[in-house]
Amino acid sequence: MDVTRDLAIMLRELWDEIVSPIVNILQTIRPCPSRIWWCPTAEFSLLPLRAAGPYWKGQHNLANLYTSSYTSTLTASLLDGTIPRILHQKGNTSLVQAQAKGEKELVSVGAELANISQRVDGLATFMHVGGRKSCIPRVTEELMKNEWVHLACRGLPNRRQPFESAFALHDGHFTIERIIRCELQNAEFVYLSACHTTVGDEESPES
Repeated sequence: MDVTRDLAIMLRELWDEIVSPIVNILQTIRPCPSRIWWCPTAEFSLLPLRAAGPYWKGQHNLANLYTSSYTSTLTASLLDGTIPRILHQKGNTSLVQAQAKGEKELVSVGAELANISQRVDGLATFMHVGGRKSCIPRVTEELMKNEWVHLACRGLPNRRQPFESAFALHDGHFTIERIIRCELQNAEFVYLSACHTTVGDEESPES
């Protein structure tokens, strides 16, 4: 099996059937290069729209034309003005370095967060939360008051009960259900930096 060839065939089909018609219209109203926002639903959320393209020499793939971002709902990012705020206003960022009790140390996390701090300096104010402070109440507080949160911890997916999927913090598992109940007002972007603990499977490849 030629995996590279099969992947290229799939991305070309995705381009021809879905992405290319959209790009043709976008180019009449939004010049390249610029950022576009995808709001896929159902099975479309599993498709690598951002990677679609003809993949032929001399032709542009989507990534050569537009920078793709994703939003879960139109209400979350378009109707309330989130997108302009992300692009134009200096925000608050929290960097959370969590190691659950009894778990192995996450290698290179310190260097990773130091690199991020250097890159966001001047673009956003940031707070580093680590060690014993990286507990559920403190991380909840950071989610409530910051627009962006970077979580460097282990992810714990639960296929049977997705809302019980969790982040492994210092004092326990911070579940998706608990996060939803927080009713966050300022949150725009949360990034989980993890390894094999969050890989998907054939039924949910990007979970």
